[in-house]
Amino acid sequence: MAVVGLGCDGPPESSDQPLGPTTVPASRFPPQGLTIEGRKSLTAVGDTSQLRAVVRWADGTSDDVTAGVNWHSHNPSVVAVSKTGLATALGFGAARIDAGYDTLGNSFQIAVTPEGTFAATGEVRQPGQGPVPAVLVREPVSGRSTLTDDLGKYTLAEMRGSRLHFQKEGYEPGTLEVTADSTGFMRLQRIVRIAAGETAIEPKLTHMDVEYDVGGDRCSPCRLIRIVVPRAGTMRLELSWEPYAGSDLHLWVGGRRYPGTAQERKAVAETAVAAGEQVVYVGYYQWKFISGSSIQFSLATSMSR
Repeated sequence: MAVVGLGCDGPPESSDQPLGPTTVPASRFPPQGLTIEGRKSLTAVGDTSQLRAVVRWADGTSDDVTAGVNWHSHNPSVVAVSKTGLATALGFGAARIDAGYDTLGNSFQIAVTPEGTFAATGEVRQPGQGPVPAVLVREPVSGRSTLTDDLGKYTLAEMRGSRLHFQKEGYEPGTLEVTADSTGFMRLQRIVRIAAGETAIEPKLTHMDVEYDVGGDRCSPCRLIRIVVPRAGTMRLELSWEPYAGSDLHLWVGGRRYPGTAQERKAVAETAVAAGEQVVYVGYYQWKFISGSSIQFSLATSMSR
């Protein structure tokens, strides 16, 4: 992107005032985009990266507005950023740097990790409930691990692989592929366990719920339910849900999918089971849930010999 001077429309070159909306002719408004440039990888504590912000105007021209940007680090213990956009590594990990100018905003992620290794940052949340603290986040290739903080946030450096494993007592475990240029958001579901013969009435399923791969099927959004079976026999499961204008819910048992019917709002499965714990899934099949929507469901179970 070309960077041009202020020309005759701007303040004199000797002015020490940062470029801002009030110094730009109305003919160039509104600003159309904000680009952030700089080093994305630092290898040692004390390393710096001078960030540069360039705004693109409505007339196609652009300007360096670094001095007029509001800079903010989401992980200042790893990377601090000054008012002039100078980012300084204070520890190993990764940090997202936000830049705001007028009505525009953009983010820039900086990793601080020894050369040849990988760093990432992210957040763990329980759908509909908020951040999950004290989650063990582990990268098995390098053996590096950390715990999420009180806000469910984590940062991990000196990794040699990009797949993270998440584990906390009372929650279903999860895995996530992360990159150095993005924030890794992980959703963990609380363990739901009922005895055969009971009915699971879960909080509403929303577009923010977890995604599971079930025998090659994509169940998303989805809820995993564990059923404790006291003896071998035939288990009947009946899934029902409240009226909803979207696609029908599906039920997965033993890796097999049982589709629901729109008119009855019901899915039924009968299967032979051994004593122990059976894992079933309730959710949508190859369908993107409408953002902001939710649906209440219940899963009734019974046993016969």
